[in-house]
Amino acid sequence: MKFKLNQRGFILAEFVMALPLLILLLYALGTLTLNSWKIAREQVADYVLETEAQEIIDRITQDARAAYSVEIKKSAAGINSNLENIFFMCDSLTNTKEGMGIDGEHIEYYKRVLDPRIYVVDNAGSNIDDLLFHVYFKRRENENSYNPIVGGNFYGNTFVTQMKFSKEFLSKKILHITFEMQSANREQKVEFTTAVYMPACEEIIYCGEKIL
Repeated sequence: MKFKLNQRGFILAEFVMALPLLILLLYALGTLTLNSWKIAREQVADYVLETEAQEIIDRITQDARAAYSVEIKKSAAGINSNLENIFFMCDSLTNTKEGMGIDGEHIEYYKRVLDPRIYVVDNAGSNIDDLLFHVYFKRRENENSYNPIVGGNFYGNTFVTQMKFSKEFLSKKILHITFEMQSANREQKVEFTTAVYMPACEEIIYCGEKIL
C-alpha cells in the first residue's frame, strides 16, 4: 500500500518563514538604492558648483585682459553689499573702409568698434527662484535679464552669494576678484579669489569714482 503526502502545508510554512527575510531584503535593497541616489546627486551638485564657478571666473578674467575700460557698480539685487556688477568695454574687430589718398594711393581707414561685455548679478528671469541670485551676461546695460550664464540645473542648481571687486586694489591695472557660489541643493559653497592683469586698460571707474 502506498501513501501520498500532501506537500501544501510544508510550502506554506516555508513561505511564512521566508517572508520576513524577503521583506528585509527588499528594504535593504530600497535603502541602498536611495542612499546611492542621494550620494550621486550630492556628487553631481558639487561638480556642477565647482565647474560653474570656474566658468564665471574664466569668462570675467578673459574679458578683463581685453578691456580698455572697466566700470564697477553696486548690484541692484537687494541690499547685499557683496554683489557688484562689472562692465568691460573691449575692442572688437575694426570696421575697414577703403579709399583713395591725395596722391591716388589706395588706403584703408580703421574705426574702433566698441564691444561691451557686462556681467550683472540679478534674480530676474523666468523659472528662477526669486531668492536666488545668478550672473547674467549682457551686451547693453538696459537689456533685460533672461537666461543666466549658470544655474537652473535640476541636479545641481547654484546661486551667487558674493561677486566683489576690491576697491583698494584697483590700481596699476590689476583687478582683484572675489567670487562665491553656493549649491541650492545643499549648503556646500565654493569661493574663488584671484587677480588679473589688464594690459590694455586705460580707465577704471568704481561706483562713479575714477580710480585709473
